[in-house]
Amino acid sequence: MFAFSTFKMPEELLPIIAAAMYCISVMLVKSSAKRRALSGASILVMNNLLAGLVFVPQIFLAGDMPGLGAAWQPMLAGAFCAAGNIATFICAERGEVSLMTPIMGVKILIVILLARILLNESLPSSTTLAGAVCCAAVLLMGWRKNSLKSGSAKATIALALAACSFYAACDVLLQKFSPNFEKGQLLGLMCAALPLSIIPLMPRFFREIARARRSELAFGFLSAALMTGEMFLMVLAITGSVGASLCNILYNTRGVMAVALVYIGGAKFESVHELDRSAAARRLAGSLMILAAVSAVLI
Repeated sequence: MFAFSTFKMPEELLPIIAAAMYCISVMLVKSSAKRRALSGASILVMNNLLAGLVFVPQIFLAGDMPGLGAAWQPMLAGAFCAAGNIATFICAERGEVSLMTPIMGVKILIVILLARILLNESLPSSTTLAGAVCCAAVLLMGWRKNSLKSGSAKATIALALAACSFYAACDVLLQKFSPNFEKGQLLGLMCAALPLSIIPLMPRFFREIARARRSELAFGFLSAALMTGEMFLMVLAITGSVGASLCNILYNTRGVMAVALVYIGGAKFESVHELDRSAAARRLAGSLMILAAVSAVLI
């Protein structure tokens, strides 16, 4: 059984580490898709299967269940997580990624709103302000001129808003229901929905892994493992002392990390294009806004 109580580091670091894992994982997904080795769909299948294999057994290894009548609670959160994964994949596959990324920053505000409604959570004004600043920063970093004029823009907006709404609901529900379960049970029941959600993608997955090289499979598995680890750390933070609202504010440091990875790894990853001067200035300004917001909340 996982020793969920052995984490001695400050819990505020968990979403920041999760953000780093997410950024590296996405870089691997983009690189793999660019080389036409494994699609994002196949890596999503790997991620959901891995999460199920690792965490579902925790249901049986943990203590007594509160009762089958309560099992729906984390499974509902897992269903929202699975729906968010699917919406994200469809958006990345068919929409405009450059427009999708900034829109996903709206998740912070949705989390704060749902926390007020479902948790009766009275947040400090500094937390609400930091959430709004982070949201504005992500929009600033990712927005491009004339980005709404393409034919797929409306679909991108709808799918991105759906994805961040699903993820926000998952986060808040996990915080709401966490007192009723041990962490292992909560995570296991949540992940039970993930393998079921990717059944329609299995034929494509088997076709792609049949023709992929071992090195490509290794990078795909590494990306999936990082995504699974990111989810694990986020659940720990959300169900611990950090909570959904602060967790998502800290998690948005991924914007800063993404900018750094573009400059450091841009030459090696074909899918990462060199930033022009205006884009670099916007992303630097957005990164500083996020750092200031996070600092204000922590101090």
